[in-house]
Amino acid sequence: MNRLRISSKHYEQVRAHLFPGDDKEAVAVALCGVNQHKDIYTLSVMEVLPIPYSACSIRTSVRVTWQTEIINSFLKRAAAENLSILKIHCHPGGGEAFSEYDDISDYELFEHTFAWTQNENLQASCIMLPGGRIFGRFFGPDLLPKAIDRIAVAGPEILEWSYDLAKPIDEALQKRNLQAFGKGTIDQISRMKIGVVGCSGTGSPVIEQLKRYGVGHMVVVDPDYIDLHNLNRIISSTMDDAVNKVNKTEIIEREIKKVGFGTTVTSFAKNIVNREVVKELSTCDLLFGCFDGVEGRHVLNLISSYYLIPVIDLGVKLDADKTGYIDGIYGSIHFITPGSSSLLSRGQYTIQELEAESFKRFNKEAYERNQYLAVVNEDTPAVITINMLVAAYAVNEMLARIHKYRFIENSEADAIRIHFHLGKTFLESHPVPCQFFSKNLGRGDVNNLLDYIELGNNE
Repeated sequence: MNRLRISSKHYEQVRAHLFPGDDKEAVAVALCGVNQHKDIYTLSVMEVLPIPYSACSIRTSVRVTWQTEIINSFLKRAAAENLSILKIHCHPGGGEAFSEYDDISDYELFEHTFAWTQNENLQASCIMLPGGRIFGRFFGPDLLPKAIDRIAVAGPEILEWSYDLAKPIDEALQKRNLQAFGKGTIDQISRMKIGVVGCSGTGSPVIEQLKRYGVGHMVVVDPDYIDLHNLNRIISSTMDDAVNKVNKTEIIEREIKKVGFGTTVTSFAKNIVNREVVKELSTCDLLFGCFDGVEGRHVLNLISSYYLIPVIDLGVKLDADKTGYIDGIYGSIHFITPGSSSLLSRGQYTIQELEAESFKRFNKEAYERNQYLAVVNEDTPAVITINMLVAAYAVNEMLARIHKYRFIENSEADAIRIHFHLGKTFLESHPVPCQFFSKNLGRGDVNNLLDYIELGNNE
């Protein structure tokens, strides 16, 4: 499968440049990261160079020409950093196919780019239509075009245009979902690959809802096994599972297959800091973070940035003493847009906490001896009623980003905070981009994935 991903920041930049209102073609070029995993080849936009209108020798309603020297700086970087080139222009008249002019332009451009970069990365050519929809094709060194199967925009709304064949929806099975959200939304969900990291308190009810919406493919990640203290909140877990210490992911996979919606499952009984896990998550359309750990949240944010994947992060906190007295019950749902604010910039964790948790994973005994490291909170009360409500909010958040049903802008709900003990819900907007994560926007694969030494290619 061939895919292209672009952040909403770059999508809006390109759209504004391509449609200035003069009904003439315009063009932009982007530098792209590359992600190859199994049969999926993805380009992700890192940086955009709008070609100035004044630099175009011809600009009409059906044709645009320009001098390729203007992108030499991009070509140098593509060659040095193993990146790819995307050319995107508009059809102001709405033509939904590549024209003869487009064919000539693409062959000339990509013959030039391959000669310069001397790598075999696929390059891309796309067309944007007046309504904002994009379609396109990849070119290899043989200059034979290959259709791009899916194009996604990661922003406050999750936009996706699919050009591959979808498996048919079982309308009898999906009747109520179709009545609520319509065929277009359910069809998109049935095509989606969604990763859920953490299969316990909030992860279990998130997965329960996703599987009953007919998600096409789920990737579930959790290194732990079922124990007696999990039985109060993990759906479909049994006493036998706890006694036999069955992996949580094994139970989740068993139950997803049993329900009969046809969801494909890929499961990992591993920590997220694992090259195989990160590569599989990098091909997802959306990620749910359902764990308490700081390092896991940090890694999910890195995957979001490097591979342009939105993240929904869930948090639950119950302050109670051992006698049953409750000081406060809190829930939070954060929607993370690549290139915007992050869990770090929103103050959900600190670098000191990240360092402490990473150190503890490597050497627990040394961590306990080191008085200068931040304290890692390991065990807080968890009950099914609170977890399920927060999980429902999170899945409804996904639906709001696909099917805009709320009467507010999605950008007004970057975070939702629930104070159960007060009976109140608060919405937060976090418009300021995170400088730490934005610097690697769309970077794709590097030798040490996410620039984590542990995620290096040791083959």
